[in-house]
Amino acid sequence: MKIAAYHVGLGLITFSMVTGCVVADDGSLGDEDTAEGAEALGGNPDPCATGTLPNFTSAQLTEVGASESYTRSYQWIDSICPASGQDRATTIVDFPVPSYYQHQIPETYSFTVQPSFWSSSSTSWSGASQAMSDCANTRMATRVQRWDSATGQFVQLTYKEQAGAWVWDNPITGRGHCSTPAFLYYHENYGTAQQVATAKYRVRTWAKQSDDSHATVWITGAHTGL
Repeated sequence: MKIAAYHVGLGLITFSMVTGCVVADDGSLGDEDTAEGAEALGGNPDPCATGTLPNFTSAQLTEVGASESYTRSYQWIDSICPASGQDRATTIVDFPVPSYYQHQIPETYSFTVQPSFWSSSSTSWSGASQAMSDCANTRMATRVQRWDSATGQFVQLTYKEQAGAWVWDNPITGRGHCSTPAFLYYHENYGTAQQVATAKYRVRTWAKQSDDSHATVWITGAHTGL
C-alpha cells in the first residue's frame, strides 16, 4: 500500500510498505569507500550530492514487507547537476536496517535497480546491425555495500556490470529486440549468532544509453522476509 509520494525537482521519491569506491570523474564505480563517519547518513534527497554522500537515505526498513524507492532522473545527471559543477554520475542510496535480530533469526533484504533504457529492436535485416550495436552499448554497473561498524568503512557485497542482450524473434527475417539490463540482489543480514552483519546498506549505480547519455535510475530496497 503506497502511503506517500512527492516530487523534488525532477527526482521522485516514493515511500511504501505492506504493513502499517570513490566515484571516478567519468561516473564509473571506483575503489571501495575508505573510512567514512557514521554520520554520513544523507537526510533530505539531494540529486546533486558529491563525493561519497548519498543522494538519498531511506527510513529504516524495519517491518517485513517495508520498501522504499528513490528515482534520479537523467536530467539531474546529464545537465542540471553538471551545470553547477556537481557532475557525479553515480547515484548513491543508503538503506538503514535494524542493528539487532528482531526475531532471533537473520532477516533478508533485496535491492533492485531499474533504469529507464530506450528500446532497441529491428523488423528486418536492414535495421538489425544498428539495433544490435545500440543494444550492446546499453549498459549499467551496480555495487551493493554494507556498513562495517568495526572498521568504519563500507565493504562490498556484490558488484555487477551489465549490457543489453540481443534476442532474435525471427532470425530469418532479421526481427529481434534488446533485452535491457536490470539488477536484483538479496542479502541475509547475518554476522554472528549474536550480531547482525550491518545496520546500513548502500547501493551505488550508473546506467548509460547507447549514445553515452545517462538513463534515469529507480533504486528500491525492501525487507523481504525472515
